[in-house]
This record gives sequence, structure tokens and C-alpha cells, in this order.
Amino acid sequence: MRVVRNEGFIKKRVQFTQRGSLLGMGFLLGALVLSTRNQYELTLVSWLLLLVGFVVAMVSVQVGNRYVRPPRPDTVLDKLLKGLDSRFVAYHYFYPAEHLLLTPSGLVAIQMQGQRGYVSVRGKRWSHGPFLQRLRVLLGDSPLGNPAAELRRTLAATATALNRLGGEVATLPLQGLIVLYADGVRLTAEDPEYPVVTAEELKATLREMAEAHPALSSRSHKAAAATLAGKAPLEESAEPQEEPAQAPKAAKGRRSGKAKRG
Repeated sequence: MRVVRNEGFIKKRVQFTQRGSLLGMGFLLGALVLSTRNQYELTLVSWLLLLVGFVVAMVSVQVGNRYVRPPRPDTVLDKLLKGLDSRFVAYHYFYPAEHLLLTPSGLVAIQMQGQRGYVSVRGKRWSHGPFLQRLRVLLGDSPLGNPAAELRRTLAATATALNRLGGEVATLPLQGLIVLYADGVRLTAEDPEYPVVTAEELKATLREMAEAHPALSSRSHKAAAATLAGKAPLEESAEPQEEPAQAPKAAKGRRSGKAKRG
């Protein structure tokens, strides 16, 4: 299994988290100072600063938890995919699908969900419990929401970006997969809109999804891999691999950033 990672995108999220945390703290300290003044106008301003500071701080924490705090979803996914052959290539943070996997027969947009506890999906309805796990949102964890609806939007945006790239990637089958990767998560799935798996089931499911479509020729697979990677070098390789050819200019919808070899 090979990896191409948008290090520039991650670096920007680190900077955003650091600056947002400092800015939020500044607003909160300002609110504290103004609250000690016995003036009506300053009291109103202090409440406004308190609200703004809280919102800025919470956004920074959520971004930090998603892109900065280890283990990041991309590094978790890399470990889960170890053992797959070199025809599987993961592209992290380049496209609307943050984790796009090139398989021997097409593409899979993988949506990583880090919720703990009990997760249930019945058709298009999702639920998360117990109640104490849902309270972790107050500490900056992302709420469960509706992962299938989010993945549906992601697939549509990714398909548009790939069509703009043209070439082999525009004609590849694009599938979606939701992964609940937290340790000890309890999943109950009945007729989900998209496949939903735990970490232990991921590799077997990906192999099944790859086998559901005709395999790409070696030439087509290399062309697709090069187009998706652009100028980004492969970060890691299970076996010796040729460097990807230079790809056409990235389409609108692809995230900018510099990829580095890990």
C-alpha cells in the first residue's frame, strides 16, 4: 500500500489551531477584565467577547482534534491499510474526499468517524450513545451527525473534481465507505445507505469492493495514480515503485498544498 499526503494542508490546519486558540484565549481574557468594571456598556461588551471567544476556541479545538491531535485519521487509516498490495494508493487531503483510495479497479472515498460508544444505523437514520459519549462534543469532539448524508455530498463534490481532471480518473468507478475506527466502538448496521465497517473489517471490505469491478490494466492504473498524485511524491511503498509521471494541472476542487515524503 502506498501513500500520498498533502503536508501543506495539514500545516495550515496546525497554524489555524494555534492562532485560533490564542485568539480565543485573548477574547476570553478580555471578557474577564471588562467584567470587573461596573459599567453597563462594558458589561455588554464583555458578554460579547465571552461568546466570541468561546466560539473561536471551540472551532479551534474541533479543527485541532480532527487534523492535529494524534493519532490523526490519515495516520490511523495508513496503519489499518497495511498489508494491502501496491495497487492500493491512498491520497490524503487533496480532494473533497479527504481520504481517497485508488484500488485495483477504481476509487473509494473513505470517511473516517472517530466516535466511541454505541453507534447504530438503520437505513438513513443514525444514533450515538450512551448519553455521556455525546457530551464529549462539549470537549471538542465532532458530533456524529449523519455520516451517510455527509458522504453523499463528498462523493458528488469529488466526482466533479475528478471530472475536471479528465483522463483515466474521470471514468473510474467511485464508491463510498464509512469507517468507525475508535477502539471498542459498538456498531449496529441495518441496511445502511453506504457500507459501514469497523477497523477490523476494513481491509476485507475494501478487497470485496475492488473485486466488484473489472481490474484496471497496469497502464491505466499507473496513469490514474499519476494524475491523482500530481507532482506529489509517494510517501511510502510496500515494494519498489516508479515515481509517478507529472500530471496535468489540478482541477478546481483539489486542495492546494505541498506533499512531502515521510
